[in-house]
Amino acid sequence: MNRRNFLKILAFLTFFLSFNLFSKTKRIVRFKHGVASGDPTPDDVILWTKVTSNSKSSILVFYEVSNTIDFKNIIASGKQYTTVGRDFTVKVDARIPNKFAGQKVFYRFAAEGVYSQIGTTFTLPEDVENFKLAVFSCSNYPAGYFNAYNSASKDKSIDMAIHLGDYLYEYKQGEYATENSISLNRQPIPNKEIITLSDYRQRHAQYKSDMDLQKLHSTMPVLCAWDDHEITNDAWKNNAENHQLNEGSFSQRKRNAIKAYYEWMPVREPKISFNNWKRYKIGKLIDLKLLETRISSRSKQVNLNDYIKDGKNFQKEAFLKELNNKKRSLIGKKQLDFIKENDLDDQTWNLYAQQVLLATLKLPTIPDYIIDALPDYQSYYKTVIKEDLPYNLDAWDGYPAERKRFLNTVRSISNKNIFIAGDTHNCWANNINEGENFIGAELGTPSVTSPGASENFNGLIPNKILENSMLIKNKNLKWTNLVDRGYLTIDFTKDIATAEFIAIDNILSKNYETKVLKRIEISPGEQLT
Repeated sequence: MNRRNFLKILAFLTFFLSFNLFSKTKRIVRFKHGVASGDPTPDDVILWTKVTSNSKSSILVFYEVSNTIDFKNIIASGKQYTTVGRDFTVKVDARIPNKFAGQKVFYRFAAEGVYSQIGTTFTLPEDVENFKLAVFSCSNYPAGYFNAYNSASKDKSIDMAIHLGDYLYEYKQGEYATENSISLNRQPIPNKEIITLSDYRQRHAQYKSDMDLQKLHSTMPVLCAWDDHEITNDAWKNNAENHQLNEGSFSQRKRNAIKAYYEWMPVREPKISFNNWKRYKIGKLIDLKLLETRISSRSKQVNLNDYIKDGKNFQKEAFLKELNNKKRSLIGKKQLDFIKENDLDDQTWNLYAQQVLLATLKLPTIPDYIIDALPDYQSYYKTVIKEDLPYNLDAWDGYPAERKRFLNTVRSISNKNIFIAGDTHNCWANNINEGENFIGAELGTPSVTSPGASENFNGLIPNKILENSMLIKNKNLKWTNLVDRGYLTIDFTKDIATAEFIAIDNILSKNYETKVLKRIEISPGEQLT
């Protein structure tokens, strides 16, 4: 141990001893919610934890980073006070010496003489020949166990994870996907639809109490984007489907949700809080752009039911006029300008990570008697099938003019493009085209626990028939799985990106097995077959 490290540790111990000697009441401090890291750059990485204490006064928290698990060689350290005003969460932007870029390092926190668990993380490599990502979406705590997180945390070949949103859900007990929550002892906390800052904080705390989620966060950095359920269902810039007048101001609810999000997530906060789009350059191998498609610029979704008069007459011309309105926005001009920022290096994969599907998807013919057996909110399927319309207007299908602008921007940069998306709870592999031009491949990751399409149809359509019918209907769609929960991995090398869709066979028990549903090799500029 060198002299500098010895003095650092001595100062650490001196503070703890002096505090305990002179404090009238000994505080009890715990790190119940684990540790996490995220948003790495070549120089810095966000480190996060939460302090649980029997006191409401401010708490001084120290952090240490080492290149050895025994912490004999400290390469970064610091301290930060945390208070009730930030829900006693701690988030530091740790500067790591450049010589450790791309190398695994270890970190921990300490307060009142108590240490947190040890996490592992890294800053982005300046030169790398292969890099493997895990991709997650739609993790509903009451719906089942987070076995997908557990599985990925054990896979030593994964370098980093991306969570594409719906990290948590806003509903109360008895609502969406809570059918098994009592038997699993996973009822929502608080037992109400979350609206206030306190509500969102409690819900984040419940999710972070999950040991499988903690294990994922402690084993690798995770890049996180929100979608709608971190706020409320089908949110857009100024409101949401699941926000009613008796729930107060939507703008206040959105601010509550985003404040809690930044407190509880290992993310670097942008200057404008809602503009949470970011870029990560992983050597010269991957230029990853994490987009924001929900609340920074999104126009209100077009509601197909608004164009059905007298319960039967669909005003198609008016509907299409509004749908194709060039002023309708999903990501906005600022984000389009951000996307244009590129080094134009032919060696680099351009990876666009977003919350909602880019590809057009339409439903095959489904008999009316099956649709009549579904919940009322799905009755519009009759119209989209009859009129041959896209069925999910909350995705890019609801914003065709801006999708065209987005794809033309991407096309001008490179043909070495991959798009990844969450939101749907199902697996997708699409070719993305603009006119006659192939732009890139799109991969949609399955949900961690939220119900998929096969469950939404209540078993009324055999799974294979539904999947095959979707493939026949949608020529851009090359593979889908509408049954399994799980996650996606993508292993990048210079010449090929290998994707694997990983299925978790059981989310209602901690005993589970995994299997590879589909392995897809993606070559630059070549369509999926």
